[in-house]
Amino acid sequence: MFTPILGEEGNRALLESFESATFPPTGWWEVVTNPGANYNWHRYTGGAAHQTAWARVTYDPLLVPQDEKLCTSYVLQPGDGALIFFANASPYWAITPYQNYNLELWINGVLKWDFRSAYTGGTTPFVWYEYCVSLAGYQIGQAIEICFRYVGVDGAQAGVDYVRTIAQCPVIPVCPFSYPCRIIDFNESPNAWVSLTCGTGPIPWQWGPAGAGVPTTACGGVPVTNVLGTALGAFYPVSKGEAAVIGPYTLPTWCKTLELCHFYDTESGYDGGNVKISTDGGTTWTLIEPLGGYSGTLTSASYPAQCVFQQKVFYGTSTTFIRSCFDISAYTGQTIWIGFFFGSDSYATSDYGWYIKWVKLGTHEEPSPVQDGTWGTIKAMFR
Repeated sequence: MFTPILGEEGNRALLESFESATFPPTGWWEVVTNPGANYNWHRYTGGAAHQTAWARVTYDPLLVPQDEKLCTSYVLQPGDGALIFFANASPYWAITPYQNYNLELWINGVLKWDFRSAYTGGTTPFVWYEYCVSLAGYQIGQAIEICFRYVGVDGAQAGVDYVRTIAQCPVIPVCPFSYPCRIIDFNESPNAWVSLTCGTGPIPWQWGPAGAGVPTTACGGVPVTNVLGTALGAFYPVSKGEAAVIGPYTLPTWCKTLELCHFYDTESGYDGGNVKISTDGGTTWTLIEPLGGYSGTLTSASYPAQCVFQQKVFYGTSTTFIRSCFDISAYTGQTIWIGFFFGSDSYATSDYGWYIKWVKLGTHEEPSPVQDGTWGTIKAMFR
């Protein structure tokens, strides 16, 4: 059983990350129907969602039915509003076309989550996704029984990792949204962007006509005129790390989502860009992640990308302008700066770079009147 981790925002207690060599971990137990090796819950190392180990079940090739449970009893503490965990399974064998097995979460004998219903990813099997289940309706001090259940025949691997409680389930951003608190459109204006050096070489960021290599229509079929981009009409420079910064923007309490309309074309796995937020005028920056994640992490030590080495970034090509949606609810009520951090390695490329059409801050739910004016006043700002 893990003790609470201080400083991890929203976390109240860690239940289990399966790092101990003892399995089931202390305070956990199994309900086994298939005693075959690894055909019930067991500890596995390698490819974990968090640290090095996780709990998994593999399928029985002899097609012996499996109904395997991994359970614990937990007393709810103040601030425990939701249970959050990572899970992976095969959408091919669990959902379509076969539906041969499922991974489930039960609390006090009631089904609260299952992989087949919750999964919204692609077709690639065994990808870790984080899931959250509300604990509303349970009382502080109440002991609840939490069980992960693997059930089916002729299925595939499934597993869970990093099971913990938090104050509430994270906000799932929705884009496009109907209620903006601010629109930063680079069509007509550079919006007073400034550069922030985090590497060497020529400044790549420019504002102006999109030029060669950039699609002519943006998100929703909007024509592309001017953009904020890297080396307009040309390939981006090598050995460069630079951020384009916009702001400051003070977020109303209802302004919880950032929508980015952008196009990228970079050397896959070596060059790319990400989005960060600062609340102290650019002294420190925090990476924010889009719904669905970035393209990957730049890890090449032989050809490190300046500014974003070993960071998650957009890389490769998006083919068209796309919307990326970010949860910024952690910053409501604060004044923020938004940074587009771009980096390239020392190897020459034939790629055009990263191009920003607009940034929108807002929400998909109609907000209540705010301190400094009604929603009607806010809407009038954008007419």
